[in-house]
Amino acid sequence: MIESLSPNVSMFATEQELRNELTAKEYVYVKLAKLDEFVQDLYHCTQYPNNKVVDANNTIKYIKQIQEDLLRVNRNNCK
Repeated sequence: MIESLSPNVSMFATEQELRNELTAKEYVYVKLAKLDEFVQDLYHCTQYPNNKVVDANNTIKYIKQIQEDLLRVNRNNCK
């Protein structure tokens, strides 16, 4: 069974819902979990280059977006 990372939002929450409903710490935790998932997908692409399920180019884009989100949170918390 898949457990929710936070009781405040569903696992299909939009980015806006995550920002509105979670504390900064919870938001970072959710983003790190997503980042881990995408890194594992990217690693899978290196092990199975003929894989058609995971698109490495899109995975990199998601990773970069998560990095930007985490940097934004960090900047806002350091003010």
